[in-house]
Amino acid sequence: MLKTIQKSSVNRRAFEVYKKWQVNQSQYEIVSASVETGFFDSDTFTSQSGIITHSLYRSIKSKYYNQGVSLIELFGDIEDLQRLSVDRNIGNSVYVLALPQNLYGEQLKKESIILQDNDNESVYADDGHGNIVSDTPLYTLISIDFHTGEIIISDFDGEVFNGTITDLDLNTGLSTLTFGSDTDVVEIVRIDFQQGIIKTSQPLDFDGLSIDEQKYGNVFYDDGLLVFSNVPQFSNYVLDFRSTKTIYETEVLINVKAGEFNYSQNPTAVQVTLSGSYDFETTPVFNSFPAGTKKIKEVLDIKRREFFSGSVDQTVSGSWDDYFSSASVDPTGSYLSTYITTIGLYDKDGDMIAVAKLPTPIKNLPDYDLNFIVRFDT
Repeated sequence: MLKTIQKSSVNRRAFEVYKKWQVNQSQYEIVSASVETGFFDSDTFTSQSGIITHSLYRSIKSKYYNQGVSLIELFGDIEDLQRLSVDRNIGNSVYVLALPQNLYGEQLKKESIILQDNDNESVYADDGHGNIVSDTPLYTLISIDFHTGEIIISDFDGEVFNGTITDLDLNTGLSTLTFGSDTDVVEIVRIDFQQGIIKTSQPLDFDGLSIDEQKYGNVFYDDGLLVFSNVPQFSNYVLDFRSTKTIYETEVLINVKAGEFNYSQNPTAVQVTLSGSYDFETTPVFNSFPAGTKKIKEVLDIKRREFFSGSVDQTVSGSWDDYFSSASVDPTGSYLSTYITTIGLYDKDGDMIAVAKLPTPIKNLPDYDLNFIVRFDT
């Protein structure tokens, strides 16, 4: 018994799932690449882990740091194409960490990357726009005067901003900062007068101003590639990140109308009319079964048996039409009604693609509609 499912009853939606990973230098080595000159041979160029670093540097620069490309030709994420020369700025040397696709999946999850540089006791993260930043936003502190409340900082671009700082709580780090015409409460994590830096818990966001935090390279989510620049040399690290995988959930609404799928497949409940039979010669299968003859019965018609009678108690008899009058006193609780336990889904070629098992058999009453929702992930 088959029924065609309308397209409107099939819904498919996609959602992303993530898996957390942790790797270190013993699994994936950071390769130091720099711009070098010479011929392409191992005697002239520096190699690391079997990789000629000059070739690696040139390849990365050509693919990801080409300043003359359009948005269509651009690889990787960028928040503003007009800032390409600022956000995609490669130095003379970089540190490259490449992850295999079986780890990052479809792409690295944005804002999930945390890299602990154990050599320099630094922590880096991604900002969700393809930039590698400090886990706490860092800016250059030019001057600060607690008497007048004047503070002057510069951002990653070297742009200078004048503002005021008031109500600084040294215990919590909370302070009130004003830049331009906007005032906000900011948590200051660290002020280092010797190095001339100031760190905040969140990036500075003031209306009408673009204060860019310090950047240390780029992450290319689709390729599982991290490129560090403007950082001291390091090789000992621990990297935490999440991979991305898209799961598709298919939901199928199956509507069983009153009276549908209510024919029992039990041989005692159906009446089969044969038109004859014939012998069919079977082909032997090695180590399975020998050749032989099978009798094939030709079925002319299969229909529901309209009348039933008990084989032990001859007083028990009835028909399908007796349901309304006898269902209430039926000792078995079924009265020839079928129970649905399994739902099979087939494609247009008649091949079964999914099987749904019901946790509890559902009685298919002849006078009620039934709805089933089948969900499966691919």
